[in-house]
Amino acid sequence: MFVSKLEIRGFRGISNGEIAFQKFTTLIGPNNSGKTTITEALALVLGRDRLIRPLTEHDFWGSNPAPADRITIVATLAGFEPNDPARHPTWFRYGRGVFKWQDANTAAIKPTKTEESDILVCQIAFSARFDNDNLETVTARYFYDADSTTDPFDEDTPIATVPTEVIREIGFFLIPASRTWDRMISFGSELFRRVVSYVGGRPAAAVLAERERLRAPQNPLEVDDNLITLVASVNADIKMLLGRQSELKFRLTTTDSDGIMEAIVPHFSEDGALALPSRRHGSGLISMQTLILLMHFGRVRVENGDGFMMVIEEPELHIPPPLQRKLLHLLKSMATQTIVTSHSPTVADIPEPHEIALVVNTNGNLSARPFLTTPIPPDATNPIRGLFLTDRDATTSALMHPRILIPEGKTDANWLRLLVKWSEINAAARDDGVMNFSHEVGVIPTKDARIGEVYQALSSIHPNIICLVDGDAAGIAYVAILCRGQNPPNTLIQWPQRWSIEHVVGWIVAADLGILNNAELVAAGVPQTRQPLEIALSDANALKTNEIVHGLLAEAVAASPGCRRRVSHIFRFLTDVATSRSLSPGTANASAHANGITTIWTFNDAFPGI
Repeated sequence: MFVSKLEIRGFRGISNGEIAFQKFTTLIGPNNSGKTTITEALALVLGRDRLIRPLTEHDFWGSNPAPADRITIVATLAGFEPNDPARHPTWFRYGRGVFKWQDANTAAIKPTKTEESDILVCQIAFSARFDNDNLETVTARYFYDADSTTDPFDEDTPIATVPTEVIREIGFFLIPASRTWDRMISFGSELFRRVVSYVGGRPAAAVLAERERLRAPQNPLEVDDNLITLVASVNADIKMLLGRQSELKFRLTTTDSDGIMEAIVPHFSEDGALALPSRRHGSGLISMQTLILLMHFGRVRVENGDGFMMVIEEPELHIPPPLQRKLLHLLKSMATQTIVTSHSPTVADIPEPHEIALVVNTNGNLSARPFLTTPIPPDATNPIRGLFLTDRDATTSALMHPRILIPEGKTDANWLRLLVKWSEINAAARDDGVMNFSHEVGVIPTKDARIGEVYQALSSIHPNIICLVDGDAAGIAYVAILCRGQNPPNTLIQWPQRWSIEHVVGWIVAADLGILNNAELVAAGVPQTRQPLEIALSDANALKTNEIVHGLLAEAVAASPGCRRRVSHIFRFLTDVATSRSLSPGTANASAHANGITTIWTFNDAFPGI
């Protein structure tokens, strides 16, 4: 069983949202996009009550709920085998769920089965309202029927509540980002207690024996030579005040079974050495041990025919990169469904392209946009394979910015990244123009200069895309391709007439040609004047693909105040256009394309004399 779709209305920063899930789904996105809200919405509708903190007014959209305002979360559950509601009486009968059907191609939910490929589904909802009289949030979890307009809090119309046995069958588990690994593998953890209870029960006899030993220790602390005088004095004072004997005792726990289990601390021993408390080990070892325990639990549940739905937030926070890939692949193979949220390109490199989605939240309207809607075909073009396979780490990193820039070619992207990198490494070169660009704009590598194909592939994923083309004949042709496409960009930038990225580098270097006297650049055969340099950088048989020379040149640029001013000018312009800020006078000319949608910003023929 797995969640095929989640609908969220009025919950925290989400006014309205819909997310489709695969059996393995990785959600990426910038901070505050709504990833944690999605995982906690899943916990509210499918998990145990203790999984997240109690709800307050701030959990409602706008933080000021009126009596009629509701948080509504609806999870569509699929994976019923066989695909027949009569075979699942726990779910579909009077007082339980209303069976629905999901179109296998469009994911639309419908009341009757019309195609053989339609999938049996059941919908569970969670709803909350804020009681302004009692100043508390009232909640309900129930079987959902989209055809019903019943308010779940209407006392005159009873709802079909979801029994505990159904929630147990789903087997939802959430490992939040704010986890403390050394506590998760102890009896103080609700998750650990559930694991132990399911696979064999609590060690009741051992806990009770330990309880009796702790209640009556052989050498209690209160009779220690260093404490006995103090304890006797306290006991005397208590008897004088209360009129009865009440003796002070010191015990290592609260001496009830819960207190003993809370006090249990996991220890690990390596190669037969003395066992040390888990918190004394590195977080990598502790997190690995915990996830291995959880995976064992999941395997047992699946073997017993129960569900194991695993949601893990930001695994990169506590698991080193070499382990991330192994453990997530294991989870993918063992769980009935795995959902991961992440900021890490390494984690995002694990799923297939159709299993990763960018979370986009625009003024409360949330969506999770998959990289691809279907598995990548074997005959996918080189630019598409580059975007979603070979260069996926760069693609993922760029997509998590508020805006993305698609240059005409891969060389352009590499130059922009190099100039940003060396400007950030060199403390003297750090500048608001460059820093704002690196924070605001992600750069996409474009293979084979097929910018139109790359743009179309990304236009359904990211809402804010700017394209950057050369000022030569090829660049003008790309403008035409982009502007007459199915979904033309709103903004397009063009270098000055007849310019490419190599001319931009030449213009930057011209501010201080002395940097070309660097011994390493001279030894590499780098020309010492601007025009020959631009020709060499543009020549595939010379320096166009020489990344070592490019790095040396970018490093030299970052060390020169004159060159840095020009670098700052370039990136300030790109950021201002991308963020719709006002440009400095004389920087560029804006023209409206004939399609009425695209604005083309073109640098003046000669850059300002910076």
